Amino acid sequence: MKDKSMGILDREPGYVKRLAEYITAKEGCRLRLFTFDSEQEVSSHLEHGTLDILLVGQSMADESMKNWNHVGQLIVLSEEMHPEQSDSRSVYKFQASDGLLREVMDCCEKQSGDKNGLSKRGGNGEIIGVYSPVKRCGKTIFSFVLASVFAEQCKCLMISLDEFCIIDELRPKDHEKDLADVMFLFRQNSPESFQDMNVFSRLHGLEYIPPVTFPWDLRQIRTEELAGLVRWAVSEGGYEKVVLDIGEGGDSPLELLDVCRQVYMPEQDDPVSQEKIHSFENYMKVSGQQQILDKIEKVSLPMVKLEARMAGAESLLWSPMEKFSRKIAGVGE
Repeated sequence: MKDKSMGILDREPGYVKRLAEYITAKEGCRLRLFTFDSEQEVSSHLEHGTLDILLVGQSMADESMKNWNHVGQLIVLSEEMHPEQSDSRSVYKFQASDGLLREVMDCCEKQSGDKNGLSKRGGNGEIIGVYSPVKRCGKTIFSFVLASVFAEQCKCLMISLDEFCIIDELRPKDHEKDLADVMFLFRQNSPESFQDMNVFSRLHGLEYIPPVTFPWDLRQIRTEELAGLVRWAVSEGGYEKVVLDIGEGGDSPLELLDVCRQVYMPEQDDPVSQEKIHSFENYMKVSGQQQILDKIEKVSLPMVKLEARMAGAESLLWSPMEKFSRKIAGVGE
């Protein structure tokens, strides 16, 4: 994904600071962010640079801004939830920051006409699974880093089916919907309306569905429902890649392997781990699922040392796992 530059211009410095901190935490080094106090500061910046996106507070928005050169997309931070029709694109200023950021990115994709080949309909995306019968093998960390690498090149969605997620930033926050909420909405709505609900979250350019808050919620989701959501993502949602972090949750998690084009299986070389993999392979053979075994590629993951209590997303993107994932994905640094 090509790096973008974004500017924020608003009369409320506290609002600008909070929004900038959130966007920086979510998009990291993939988005160059600038904040401005006045129209003159923006004009000065544009004399020597450009802005792909400029967010302007409604009270400061001016018709002349539409004619500014070197601004790719001008978006008004509206103080009204349902503003009157205007020529300028707008997002509601006082909504949760994750929803605002998703709306901004959606505006940019629509304006660009999906130049990177990301159509909202009729996509031909690829579903990639990560599964292992071996515990504590780095499966979720690998899934996240691999999906983040894909997200640099294309529109990628990550779904974790673990009952307890190790990556703290992926955990649902108070204002976010988790996988259980998303599945409820998916059951209730047609795909056409579902794709406009902004139910997915973003982190460092990657879109993801926050894992379930309560483990028993995952056990209530049927495998065929999950498969339907994943198929929608690649056929109608415009995702070129969907990475499934397949844990033990759900009613029949192994059945999800059948919807994947490729499955990566982290392994370890100790006797117990090898015996678990051997037992898994025997089960798949005797149950007539050789076609799934044929799409599995075993991988030995690099060691990632976690200094903090939880795995920090930023540190993982600069860990040995990142270099390994680039090799798997065929993407250079």
